[in-house]
Amino acid sequence: MKPEELIFLLADDDPDEHYLIHNAIQEVNKFAQIHSVFTGFQLFEFLFNKGMYEDQFNPMPHVIIADINMPILNGFDVIKTVKETPQLNDIIIYILTTSKRDEDRVKALALGADGYYTKPSNFSDLTKIMNEIHAKIRS
Repeated sequence: MKPEELIFLLADDDPDEHYLIHNAIQEVNKFAQIHSVFTGFQLFEFLFNKGMYEDQFNPMPHVIIADINMPILNGFDVIKTVKETPQLNDIIIYILTTSKRDEDRVKALALGADGYYTKPSNFSDLTKIMNEIHAKIRS
């Protein structure tokens, strides 16, 4: 897959996190398409062109980067539903969250997440995480 073909969907209820993650992805791949939603519910509206996304074309993402702690549908709900939905289950899902609880990491991976990362405290470390994710996707 060419770098310019990679499509990311960010799901996090914090606009500041969107800004940082978006910029970190752009540091690694300036050609990536990046879309943002703020809840798990919006994520599925985006994927199925429903609700506020009904009148627009939304490309199917290759990668979802989701937080665990989101309103309405959390990151666990996102993983479970994506992996159980035949037209979505090929999407790669990475959890990027503030939770450092081992139980959360184990649960996310057991539900089918492709990786689990704790949000770092600085942009340099966030860029390293995005580099690692990008390398895994490209391999």
